[in-house]
Amino acid sequence: MTYPRIIDDGSVWIVIMPPVIWAGHFLAAYWIAAVWCARGMGVLAPAAWAILALTLIALAAIGWIARIATVRYEGLLRHEASIADDRERSRERFLGHVALLLCALNAVAVIFTAAPSLVFGQC
Repeated sequence: MTYPRIIDDGSVWIVIMPPVIWAGHFLAAYWIAAVWCARGMGVLAPAAWAILALTLIALAAIGWIARIATVRYEGLLRHEASIADDRERSRERFLGHVALLLCALNAVAVIFTAAPSLVFGQC
């Protein structure tokens, strides 16, 4: 018996992964800042570099999922394209649209999560 890949064949994992990546980035970024400031380091610059690296990794992962949504599911942002049919291909295109929109939303959320560490220099 063959099993489908995780992000393939109409799986909803492609829709779930961008918010999971954002949530992991959110928890890790604020944990890094909290631990750094709790130790009384004062200057936030070294922790900000770690959060920036974490942000770039999260954005790359979200970009990879957006690429999958665009190529495999034809998740193009066209307003004239109808995805209301009850066929398998229309359902896959709908997953592509939803995944692509969630990727955009969560990329912005990742950037907003990292912004305080780049703006504030002190704990």
